[in-house]
Amino acid sequence: MFGSTILDLAVGLIFTFLIISLITSTATEAISSASGWRANTLLQGIKDLLNDQNFTGLALSLYNHGLINPQSSGVAEKLADLTTKPSYIDAKQFATALTELTGISSGVSLPVPQDKVDSVVTDLKGKINGTVTDAQLKQVLNGIVDRAGGDINKINSGIADWFNQSMQRVAGAYKRKTQLWTIVIALILTIAFNLDAVRVAQALWDQPAVIKAIGPLTIASGTSAVDALKQFQGLGLPFGWDNDAIAYIKSMTNGPHWIFAIAGWIITALSTLFGAPFWFDALQKFVQLRGAGAK
Repeated sequence: MFGSTILDLAVGLIFTFLIISLITSTATEAISSASGWRANTLLQGIKDLLNDQNFTGLALSLYNHGLINPQSSGVAEKLADLTTKPSYIDAKQFATALTELTGISSGVSLPVPQDKVDSVVTDLKGKINGTVTDAQLKQVLNGIVDRAGGDINKINSGIADWFNQSMQRVAGAYKRKTQLWTIVIALILTIAFNLDAVRVAQALWDQPAVIKAIGPLTIASGTSAVDALKQFQGLGLPFGWDNDAIAYIKSMTNGPHWIFAIAGWIITALSTLFGAPFWFDALQKFVQLRGAGAK
């Protein structure tokens, strides 16, 4: 009995965390799309990569290039002129566009004869030095040309690898930004819906039968946040604002309940950092574990 109650409690809390994670991820994605977080983060990453913070050099030329930003007019003279900004850039297309803009993709025939490698490399480095003004970027591109021995295919691969490594840092910056906003949004939604993990746990401990309706297919992968919230509401677990919720927070029985409420809101909000897929998988495993026990 005790073990069964513990499992029911775990299933109920996981279900609660899944609900708030679904709602939060939906809200965060909507805000991200509306504000262009991905596109703006990528733009800043390209500016950092090419050392073009003023967006007047290679970064601007790249964003005017058809391979990088095919939906734009291609004639932007400054950042404000960009009609669209891509949210994703393919590494191979980046490499092709950069070699075209620096002129090193033209006039190279493959394979490069061994006795011509030095002259080809010198010619390519001359084109880079003539079109690239930033000293650090010159060093990077000249190093790629040296290591590739003038082979344009290897140059493209080297630039693509360099781009991918830089985009890992950009992805990390975007993830940190979304995690911060996820916590903020989750806390706001948690308080708005009054999804108090402590109070839910108390209700499940006192009445574990309310969670028996949760089965492996209660929430399918891809369920919308609205449908999930309706299912949660149908279980009769305490959430939302009504006279009972206000009375609970004001109560001083066994300690000030407002402290428990704040702790419960924080726990619920922090659970969203794990993401809805994590809680969905955990729910399936715990439901199966509960179903495998003695009747």
